[in-house]
Amino acid sequence: MSDWYFSEEDGRLICPEKIVQLTAKAAAVLACLRRHKGSVITTQMFLDEVWPGLNVTPDLVREYIHDLRAALKDEAKQPRYIETVRGKGFRLIADIDIADADLASTEPRLSTENRPTVAVLKPVTQGDGTVSQIADGVASEIINHLARFHYVGVVARQSTFSPVEVTDIRTFARDVNADYILESNFSLIGETVRARLQLVDATTGRNLWGDRIDLDKNDPLGAVDQISNMVVLALTGWHGELHRAEFKTVTRKRDGNLNAFEHFILGCDLEMRLDAENLRRSLFHLERSVTLDPTFARAWLVYALELRWAYAVIPGRDRAYLDKSKTAFETAFNLAPTDPVNLSLMAMNTARMGSLSTALGLLARAEAGMAGDSDAMVCIATAKAALTDDISEACSIFDQIKRANSVQPSWMYFAEAGIAFLAQQYERSISASLTGPQEISALVFRCLSHAMLGQARQAFDARRTLVMTFPKIDFERFADNFPIISVARRREYDDAVENLYEILAQALVES
Repeated sequence: MSDWYFSEEDGRLICPEKIVQLTAKAAAVLACLRRHKGSVITTQMFLDEVWPGLNVTPDLVREYIHDLRAALKDEAKQPRYIETVRGKGFRLIADIDIADADLASTEPRLSTENRPTVAVLKPVTQGDGTVSQIADGVASEIINHLARFHYVGVVARQSTFSPVEVTDIRTFARDVNADYILESNFSLIGETVRARLQLVDATTGRNLWGDRIDLDKNDPLGAVDQISNMVVLALTGWHGELHRAEFKTVTRKRDGNLNAFEHFILGCDLEMRLDAENLRRSLFHLERSVTLDPTFARAWLVYALELRWAYAVIPGRDRAYLDKSKTAFETAFNLAPTDPVNLSLMAMNTARMGSLSTALGLLARAEAGMAGDSDAMVCIATAKAALTDDISEACSIFDQIKRANSVQPSWMYFAEAGIAFLAQQYERSISASLTGPQEISALVFRCLSHAMLGQARQAFDARRTLVMTFPKIDFERFADNFPIISVARRREYDDAVENLYEILAQALVES
């Protein structure tokens, strides 16, 4: 019997101890290995079967083989599953059978306690067969997307797609052990399919979120992707609707009774107030979270980010924060090497260390798994803006998140300030920097945006605020640490710095 089973439909690897959610491309690479089990598959064969008609780097194949080995706990030097045949390719040398229906419906057994659990009900449809096809496809894709988030539980489709209509949501939720219910209704209006969705608190029956979207009946696959991504973007992430709902519940509990997941929720300060007092409070909760559950990868990641902010904000510039941040990020990456947030941040760090080609490979892998993950998409958009010349794609990714989140989390504003500046959208950069926390990048890009717009007084005032908050600011070092690697973007950044210094020199002459 196999140690691992593969659910090809939703890209999950399943064994008795755990379930690993693969990215779509990693699942496609594994499916290719299974089709040719025992035979050597060359890099070109992988490219032809997994990326037909696309011009992608052969390095991606090795990266996804690495991801599969990490998921299978396989070793390249002593392989049990995937063998490297030097100079030729790769070969699957052990059985990984297809999961049957019962095993495929198994829910992940994850170590994070009391994670919010969502039941996606069978959609109510009005119209022809195409409407039902789109509705069922959307519900299935939402379930598959949500299953990728280790801090979200999803009730299996077999339990929620009951032929009997659900009349009492709270009773049904108790029966399937769900905290939240996602309802949907799809109707046909001419050639348009109108979808209405709402998230309901299973305990109170109160509506927490809702949206309506019109879809093209003649593009069912596009409609399924569009709406499933939109819904998952709105519900998940650091400050998605599920996080907001859980935050309100957890704040009513005593600290001594909190588990790892609840400490994580409180560590992700809902208002993202980047001041010393609130950062210390967030760090306390995140440290408790990873102590109670050392396998909680996303908690380690947020802990790493907030430690970096603490170094910049808490008086004393204690380098211990940076050392702890480095360790926390390495732990997060080792625990979840396929997490697109981890991959995109690792891409930035790798570029900072001087290896751009490796960084771009990591970024490509992050993009392949970013669908529906707003945290990942913010990080990927920032990385694309700084590392590549494809600034339009960076803006497109970020704008997709803004459309999906009616309440934009405050931490996204300083990311938007950087992306907008690099896209030469200076008014937008200034607006974003004034709306979010006064983080160092928000202040830098506000200052430089005013300089590029020729707004001397505003640039002078913004620079004074920047220096008062961060006395040791060095614009060249900031760009190196960000890092702004794209030649075109770096040239524009340097021009802005030069404009700023001219403004400051003129102000000095006039005074």
